Amino acid sequence: MSKIILHPGIKLDQMLNDKGLSQRELSSKIDVAHTVLNQILKGNRFLNVNIALSLEACGFGKAKEWMKHQIDFQIHEANKDKETKEKNEFIKTKTELEKLVPLSYFRKKYSLELNSQDDMNEVLKVYNVETISELKTNLSNYNPKHFRKSSKFAEDPQNVYAWTMLAEYQAAEINNIKPFNLKNETLLIDELKDCFFRNKRTIDTTTNILNKYGIKFFILDKPSKTPVEGKSFLSGKNPAIVLTLKYKRLDNFAFNLMHELGHVFKHLPNPKYKDKNFYTNNVTTKEEREADDYAKNHLIDPNVWDKFIYDNIEFNSEAIEKFAAKNNIHPAIVKGRICFEFPKYYKRRISLSKSNVIGDS
Repeated sequence: MSKIILHPGIKLDQMLNDKGLSQRELSSKIDVAHTVLNQILKGNRFLNVNIALSLEACGFGKAKEWMKHQIDFQIHEANKDKETKEKNEFIKTKTELEKLVPLSYFRKKYSLELNSQDDMNEVLKVYNVETISELKTNLSNYNPKHFRKSSKFAEDPQNVYAWTMLAEYQAAEINNIKPFNLKNETLLIDELKDCFFRNKRTIDTTTNILNKYGIKFFILDKPSKTPVEGKSFLSGKNPAIVLTLKYKRLDNFAFNLMHELGHVFKHLPNPKYKDKNFYTNNVTTKEEREADDYAKNHLIDPNVWDKFIYDNIEFNSEAIEKFAAKNNIHPAIVKGRICFEFPKYYKRRISLSKSNVIGDS
């Protein structure tokens, strides 16, 4: 049962009766108009600090106690006001939510300022929860098995979680996509390799190819301290791949996409991976090594690659261009592979950086 808090004037009126004083006698003692005192005693007017000091001066208790009583009463009355109560509940919820989500990220993506309940409901919808309590629980339990932060970057679990939930939310909104069929793997890979080789409107073309074969795909910017380059997962009945486009390099884009396709074809069809998310980011699990091998071997045939390495003690632009043209592989992808496997040649002996940009026209 909630505590009843009365107006301080009610207490003062009781003290008058106990002391046998009339209202006019007290108003004369503290030099306050009788009408003003009468309104205070009825609880219709606030008892201010000057009156509190005057009451103390004539032996009616401490001024601090009167002011505390007045403030307690005002807070009590304010909490009874429906509009004020709803406003304060909103502020409390907003403050809690701001501690759990990267507000600047949602502001950038959706122009959400969390200035209304609708804004907060939209954020909770992205997280697939109905309450702050649910969000707290999900966030505390979030520990994706197939993800390991890069040693070069600080990781913020809340930001990583925000990105992954937004990726799933946006993927779920993609409708009217064709069914996915594992048997189309070779056709899909061949079309993507041709897309990389031409490097014209590469992201749009990639999106169209993947959608054509039943795979949802899009680029999603990431918040700060989110060292992931992409992830693959099941969205309804279709696989989905989302990349962050951390680097706008063709070799990076092609490798990360093929890496995620490795998960799509090798892991996601397996029931044991039904609820798993796979992240591209320097991980060392068995599944990630398999996805890396898938990407390398599908971008460049391993037998062709081995012969190229055997024939070239020194890598130079001419050898790379010749090998790339002969095998319909973009030279930037060849260079990226060399730089990964032979770091000493990185940016020192191979000058193909200008061509290693994702084509947008």
